[in-house]
Amino acid sequence: MVNYDKLVAGYTERWAPMRVFAGDSAQLEPEFGILAGRWSQYADIGDMPFGAMWCVTPPSGQSDPDQHSQRELVVIVSGSARVYAGDREQTAPTGSAVLLDSEERHVVVNRSATEPLVTLNLYWEPSA
Repeated sequence: MVNYDKLVAGYTERWAPMRVFAGDSAQLEPEFGILAGRWSQYADIGDMPFGAMWCVTPPSGQSDPDQHSQRELVVIVSGSARVYAGDREQTAPTGSAVLLDSEERHVVVNRSATEPLVTLNLYWEPSA
């Protein structure tokens, strides 16, 4: 049988303390035609191998068309999105994620007329 108390104690001795970053307490600013809160707002987050931001798209709203060098993973935290990328489109409900490639032009649309769409967007430069 696994001794979880001992196992957890070993983890906390080797790693920095766990931190929770809640989207509902993030400072959001207008960006890309929606509201976005970059994780750089969190003090002492340290170096991370990716950028991250909370995004809130209002009911029936959409992001501005966007295209950048980074790959991007859009995680649907709440709501339902319609994602347009190039000549393709996909529906992404709560709990799903959409991976966008580098330089892939895209728009994220909130499918709901009454509820905001909340996403966690992670982005990084692709390997050479």
